[in-house]
Amino acid sequence: MQFSEDEILLIKLCKGLVQICDRINRGEPAYLVEDSQPFPQPLYEAFQGLSLKWILRDEEMRHPAILCMVEGARKSVEAVEPDFSEFVDYPEDPLIGNMTRPSEECEAWASRYALNLEREQNQSYIPRLMAEIERLSLPHSTYTLFRRFIAENPFPSDLIIALFRSNNPDIDPVLDLLMQAYRDAPPQSESMPLCKTCGGYLDCAARDIEGCCEPLEGRVDRAPIEDTVICLIRPSLIELRLARTLEKMGLQVELWPELDKADLKVTLPTGDIWAIDAKDWGSATMLARELNQDTIPNIGQSQSFFVIPDYRWTNLAYQAAFKSRYKGNLPVFSESELIKRVKGVLK
Repeated sequence: MQFSEDEILLIKLCKGLVQICDRINRGEPAYLVEDSQPFPQPLYEAFQGLSLKWILRDEEMRHPAILCMVEGARKSVEAVEPDFSEFVDYPEDPLIGNMTRPSEECEAWASRYALNLEREQNQSYIPRLMAEIERLSLPHSTYTLFRRFIAENPFPSDLIIALFRSNNPDIDPVLDLLMQAYRDAPPQSESMPLCKTCGGYLDCAARDIEGCCEPLEGRVDRAPIEDTVICLIRPSLIELRLARTLEKMGLQVELWPELDKADLKVTLPTGDIWAIDAKDWGSATMLARELNQDTIPNIGQSQSFFVIPDYRWTNLAYQAAFKSRYKGNLPVFSESELIKRVKGVLK
């Protein structure tokens, strides 16, 4: 997927701001005064691009200091670059709600950095996992085992990892990639707890995810890195939830078939196959724009669907924003609507 210059700037800006918030949540300084690079690299790259744009357009530096630019970004997207307003749901909303929490819009754009810009540079462990599975001729189920383990084990102990390896020897050749999904556990406190379901801080986007707002109790040795939380664990919550529900209904369900060409491949008693791609995005506008260009590859399905979590879809403002912008061809259902459709087929 190709991004415009403005989109890349905004993606990097949001990525850097999310990383700054993550530093604050860990009890670290937002910027490291004595470090050769006090701010996160994506933030530097965004500010470099923005500075050049301002000089070319206005023949002057609008924000002379990087701290002023951070403050401008915190107050409003439009304070940094008016043209960015076309990319966001509500341009008057800030990228950061307060000095420790990114807005949903900010997290949504930041996730695109991990999913796309890093993927293009081959820095993400997921694309490298797919490449290693193909290179080593490992079964495609290795990907499913890998991803499901991370989604269900945000804080794995050494014993849990050892048992996983013992039960699934195909994982050994890609174990180093599995470990890249984690880091040493960041600090937490009563005022800043970690979520026991997704591994992120509870003042972040996890607050809106159903069943994802219970604090972790006790100490852990490792936790998921930021991109694992945003790009793998949180999206997997709806996928695993749908898989469990459909399996209880007696259907055959395959998660992430053919190295993630879809989220679920569902085989009905009639022999028909449905391909389902679940989408849990904080920004309805970004989701609509993404799905307008998205499709589900052929995995032998007779029908394809996009599915959005109920807790998103029951937000009428979110639903209206999505419907007004979605121009794609594939049907889009809420979780409940999909289950109702399945029940209709099973009658």
